[in-house]
Amino acid sequence: MDFQGRTICITGASRGIGFALCEAFARRGAATLIAAGRSRGELPDRMGQARIAFVEVDLSDPAGSGRLAQAVAEAHGDCSVLVNNAGTQEIVDCVAPDAGEAAGRIAREIQLNFITPVTLGLHLMPVLLRHREAAICNITSGLALAPKQSAPVYCATKAGLSNHTRALRYQAQARAPNVKVIEALPPLVDTDMTRGRGSGKLSPEACAEQIVEGMRRNRPVIDVGKTRLLRATLRLSPALGYRILREA
Repeated sequence: MDFQGRTICITGASRGIGFALCEAFARRGAATLIAAGRSRGELPDRMGQARIAFVEVDLSDPAGSGRLAQAVAEAHGDCSVLVNNAGTQEIVDCVAPDAGEAAGRIAREIQLNFITPVTLGLHLMPVLLRHREAAICNITSGLALAPKQSAPVYCATKAGLSNHTRALRYQAQARAPNVKVIEALPPLVDTDMTRGRGSGKLSPEACAEQIVEGMRRNRPVIDVGKTRLLRATLRLSPALGYRILREA
């Protein structure tokens, strides 16, 4: 897939992987980057030749995906690529006596990580179908393959989005082959969300570069960094793979 001159919508674009994705697409000639998030952060007006069109929206709000899709359809009908990157991770002890107090945080986590990317894809499908070549890239996680105990709901949302992405790809291949459906599975990346957790993290820039390059090469599944090793380990010894990730 060639990104030259394209209009690309990226959620969670003001920092971390999303910001780095904007930079990576800009380097490959994108014309407009629709950067969606709760705050603009340090997003400039332009990255190289690419114009940044910031859309302020809270995607943990159930109405957020509809608002973003409407903004894209009304002002950026030439959008041909959607990257569902926004996400959050809650550390939750689901067997603690006060576990119920986390219910509100978990509901927002499920909304942002799973419901929003699914519904945003639905809302924007009419826009994507107009193009000879379009794409949806859902960013899941290596934890979609094997969960860690400290963030059970996060892992479940990423596994759910992974399965949705595969099923959506089947539908697109059968009835809308102009729309490519891609899953990218990063490992632990050095972002605000992972601050103070783990070691040996991949930089957001390296992560974004691998994702965008994989999209350029039309790979339906992009295992980023150490996720490739995890997938190989799970093939050889599922028990070992689960044990490695359990305490991650």
